Amino acid sequence: MKNLLKSRNTGLIAVLIILLVIARFLTPGMFTATSLVSMLQNNTIYALLAIAEMMVILTGGIDISIASQLAFVGISCTTLACSHPGIPGIVWVLFAIVLGALCGALNGFLVGYLHMVPMICTLGTMYIFRGLAFVVSGGQWWFAAQYEELNGYRTFAIGQFLGLPIILWVTIILLVVAGLFLGYTSAGRRIYAIGTSRESAAVAGIKEPKVTFYSFVICGAVTGLAGMLYTANYAIGYYGMADGFEMTAIAICVLGGVSITGGKGRMDGVAIGALIMSVITYFISMIPGMSVWQKALQGGIIIVAVAINYFTEQSAKRHALKERSALI
Repeated sequence: MKNLLKSRNTGLIAVLIILLVIARFLTPGMFTATSLVSMLQNNTIYALLAIAEMMVILTGGIDISIASQLAFVGISCTTLACSHPGIPGIVWVLFAIVLGALCGALNGFLVGYLHMVPMICTLGTMYIFRGLAFVVSGGQWWFAAQYEELNGYRTFAIGQFLGLPIILWVTIILLVVAGLFLGYTSAGRRIYAIGTSRESAAVAGIKEPKVTFYSFVICGAVTGLAGMLYTANYAIGYYGMADGFEMTAIAICVLGGVSITGGKGRMDGVAIGALIMSVITYFISMIPGMSVWQKALQGGIIIVAVAINYFTEQSAKRHALKERSALI
């Protein structure tokens, strides 16, 4: 019980419950089965991007190009699918994952092997991918009418399985798989090792460029999948879509306990953080005149979460130091 009370996830769950109680009284219409499923479905892209971003943040890096990658992959899938409507949807899922992985490989090569600063590098590729999205689309927008013939394409987002949209099942599966990968595989533990201490990781024989490279590749693959699902779920595609989504993904990661300096964070915390962000976003959208505060609120969440993470880490260090001093 003592460990449970000290757990950060316990605090996050408490915050989630408080938010739900407040929302219940202010927006009772939010608490129908249809509304809750709609809330999760419309915010699941943020969760997917948070999974992708976490892979890079854990190494001590950051990728601010993921929203542009999403737009580039989503537009590419839409353009090709509209030209070849008879191709099964699973083909576009695989195409999106591969194209996204290639985008991530570019970032991984520049950061891992050419030792560029992640923030500056991904700032540059952010504009590159956004520009490619414009080139591929030719400035054209796609709306629901163009997606009417793409039933197979949209199935992986709006199709139903056991009463829930498939896009939710995809997100849940990815959360579980990513959590198992990070916690129970040597490749996942190397990501934590790089973010915790590059010097110690090097002494242990871990090759930092290789780990950095494949963390960006995984990030890109998940982002690419999110790009395809974005267009399939919302039935809209244009080169400027998902602008600013990278900040929401980072906010979810930090809120979920992922250290912005790397080496610390759990997938279950990110899942709870995604739920909190979904409730906040949906809750604000249902209150007249409050939607203009959404970005400001997200910025405040990032600042508060970073501060909490900092003080938590400092408290843990002081506690460890006291324990060591008591043993001497």
